[in-house]
Parts: sequence; structure tokens; C-alpha cells
Amino acid sequence: MNQHIFKSITCNDCLTTSCFIKKDCSEEYLSLISKKKETSFYRKNQYIAQEGSTMIGLFFIQTGKAKIISEGLDRKIQVVRLTKTGDIIGYRGYGKERYPISAIALEESIICLIDNYTMYDVFMNTPKLTYELMVYYSNELSNSETKIRNQAQMNVRDKVVDALLYYNSLFNDYNQYPFLIDLNRQDISALAGINHEQLSRVLSDLKKENIIILTKNEIFISNQDYLKKIVAPYQ
Repeated sequence: MNQHIFKSITCNDCLTTSCFIKKDCSEEYLSLISKKKETSFYRKNQYIAQEGSTMIGLFFIQTGKAKIISEGLDRKIQVVRLTKTGDIIGYRGYGKERYPISAIALEESIICLIDNYTMYDVFMNTPKLTYELMVYYSNELSNSETKIRNQAQMNVRDKVVDALLYYNSLFNDYNQYPFLIDLNRQDISALAGINHEQLSRVLSDLKKENIIILTKNEIFISNQDYLKKIVAPYQ
């Protein structure tokens, strides 16, 4: 993975208030995790976890973004979901021998790794954290089921719009427009479950309708309300 490992800050000193560990653990376990965790810096496009590799623990995003991908038949890549500061990577593989997915940094990111043994100890002794992670996992499972259902019913245009709105809902914290979709077209295609040519045609149409702003290398959402109307039947 070639990550750069550096000295961790304590969980109490961490500014990531959305982190489940920081929110839901007692002082005793915050101290334990601060001693046990491994904090690493990842550059854009570096692997954080790799599908099929040994499951060594859970990753918590201190700062940054990552894409969760799965490799299908003919090595076709599917972007399963996107993650941001405070999110968890690897939970679907917890209790298994190997990671079922890969995670790749979308920008420079700082990631905390907590090993399996420490996580087990924390889970067994911190019911609030265990409950909150169960709710988190339940929500993610529900989102995955909704995506599978919608993918079976949506046309190509709907899939592109749904992918753009998904990115917007995760990262447009201040609801400001125009808003940059900071993903390359290959990743948008893999997130929407379509090919590059299909994506290009839909983006061109959306640009003509003044719903997005399209440059050579960038995509901006300019009319979120219209995009929402397109996929409203699936909500």
C-alpha cells in the first residue's frame, strides 16, 4: 500500500467529531485505542485496503475521502460507495478472514487503523458504540438494497442523475451551487453502473438543458432541484 505511517494524535485531541470512536467510547477505551491504533497518510489513488487481502482491522477516516470498489467478472470495477471524514472502511469484512472490497483514497487522506483484537475488546465493553455501529451498518445495508432495486428499474439517464445526487448529498455540506463533482468520469461510470460512452451522452444532454456545467475536465451541478425531479419516482 506504501502508506506513510506517522505519530498518531490521541483520540481526545482529534478534531473529527463525527468519528464513532470519539463520540461513543468511554475515556478508558479512548485511551486504549489511542495507544493501539495505527495512523497513516495516503496519497490520492493509493489503496487503503485491497480486496482479498487479510482482514487486519477497521479503518476510520480521520480526514479525507475514499471510494469503495469491488471487482467483478472480466475485472470490471464497480464503485460500491463513497466515504468521507468520520466514516468507516472494512466493516463488511469484520469477522471474516479477508476484505471483500477494496478502498482507494480519492484525495490526500489520514486514516486510523484499529486491529481486530482491539475492536473486539471495544465492542464487548462499549455497548453504546456497538449499538451506533449496528445502526450505521443497518442504514448502509438499506442504502445498498435501495440502490440495487433502483439500478434494476432506472434508465441510463436516471442512473447518471442518481450518481451525481449521491455525490452531492455526501460532500456538498454547505448546499452551495454550482457544486463541483470531484470524481473522474471513469469513477462516475462505475458508480452509475454504465459505460463511458453512455455517461458522455447523458452529460452532454444535461449540459444542453442547463442542469449541469460541463468543461473539458470538470462537472458542476447547477440545478439540484431539477435533478431531484428526474429521480423522484424512485424515492
